[in-house]
Amino acid sequence: MPQPTKHTSGRVLSVLHPVFALTGVLHAVGGAILPSLAARFHLSDSTSGLLFLLYFAGTSIGALLCRGSYARLITIGFAAMVCTCLAVASCPRPLLAPVFLLLGISVGVPMSAVTLFTGRNFPERCAPLLTFLNFSWSIGALAAPLIAARVLMHHSYRAAYIIFAIASGIASVACGLILRDGPEPVHTTREGDTTAAALNLVAIFAFSAFLQVGIENTVAAWLPTYALRMAGSGIVLAAASSSFYWAGFLSSRGFSSLLLLSAAPMRVFRVCIALGFASALLLEFSPSVAGRSAAMFLLGAALAPTYPLVLAGFFARTRRTADSRWILFTAGFGGSVVPWIAGYISTHTGSLRAGMLVIPVALVLMAFVMSGLRKAEASAA
Repeated sequence: MPQPTKHTSGRVLSVLHPVFALTGVLHAVGGAILPSLAARFHLSDSTSGLLFLLYFAGTSIGALLCRGSYARLITIGFAAMVCTCLAVASCPRPLLAPVFLLLGISVGVPMSAVTLFTGRNFPERCAPLLTFLNFSWSIGALAAPLIAARVLMHHSYRAAYIIFAIASGIASVACGLILRDGPEPVHTTREGDTTAAALNLVAIFAFSAFLQVGIENTVAAWLPTYALRMAGSGIVLAAASSSFYWAGFLSSRGFSSLLLLSAAPMRVFRVCIALGFASALLLEFSPSVAGRSAAMFLLGAALAPTYPLVLAGFFARTRRTADSRWILFTAGFGGSVVPWIAGYISTHTGSLRAGMLVIPVALVLMAFVMSGLRKAEASAA
C-alpha cells in the first residue's frame, strides 16, 4: 500500500502524540479529582465506585465503536469530549451516573482509534510507533494528578473539566485538519488450529487482560483517596501523591521496551507480577508516608509492562488476529468492574485498605491463569 511521505508522517505524528497524551490525562485524572467531586456531592465509596464502573465501561463501549474511518472517529471523539467534560462540570448529582458513562465513551473512542489509525497507516513501523505513542500516553497520565493538584489549589473539579473541554476542542480541530486515513492493509491468515484450542488461548489472555487493566484502573481511581485517608494531608497533596505511581509507570514503560530487546517476555512478565505483588502489600501495610510513596513508585514500575506483554503474548501465539477484539473488550470490562469491587468492599467493611486488597489478589490470579499457558500451547500444537 502507499506509505505516507516522511513529511506527512511527521505532521501526523506531531498531532497523534499530544492528543493521545490528552486521553491519558482524562483517563487518569478521575481518581485525583474524586475527593473534590465526592466532597461536593457527599458521595459514598460505593457511589464513587459506581461512577468509575460506568466510566470504564464507557471506554470499553467506545473501543467497540471504532469501526470505519479512524481519523474521523478521533475527531468526533474529541468533539464529544468537549460536551461530556462540560456536562461533568455542570450536571447535578442525579445525572452524574449517565454523564460518567458518556464521558467514558467519548474518551474510549479516540483512545482506541489512535492505536487503530497507527496500525492502518503505518503497518511496517507499527510496533515502534505504538511504543512511543504509549510513552506519550503515560506522560499524560503522569501529568494528570499534578494538573489536578494545581487546579484544586484554587478551584474545584468544575474548573478542571472546563480546562479539559477546551483542550479537547483544540485536539478535535487539529485532528480534523491533519489526520487522513489510508487504505486498509490486507492481512493473511493461517488455518489449522482447533476451535477448542483457540478458545482456550483467548480465554487465558482475555482473563489476564481483564485482571491487569482492572488493577491499573483500580490504582488510578482509588490511590489519591487512599493516600488522603492514610496520611490525612489534604486533597491537594493526596492528588499529587499519586504522581509517584505514574512516575514509576512512565520510567518502567521506557526501560522495559529496551529490556525486551534481549530478555524473554514471559520471564519479564513473571518478574513484574512478583514485584507488583510485593509492592501492593507494601502499600497496604507500610506505616509511613515514605514507605507508601516507594510502594506507589514500585507498583507503577511493575504494572507498566504487563498489559503490553499480555497483548504481545497473545499476538505471538494466535493464528487469528481478529480474536484480539475479545482481549480488548474484556480488558475494558475488567477496567470497569474491578474498581467498583474495590469501592464495594470498602463501603461494606468500612475500610478502603480492605478494598485495595483486590490488587494483590488479582495479581495472584493473573499469575495462576497465565501458568496454564503451556498446557494451552500443547493442546494447540
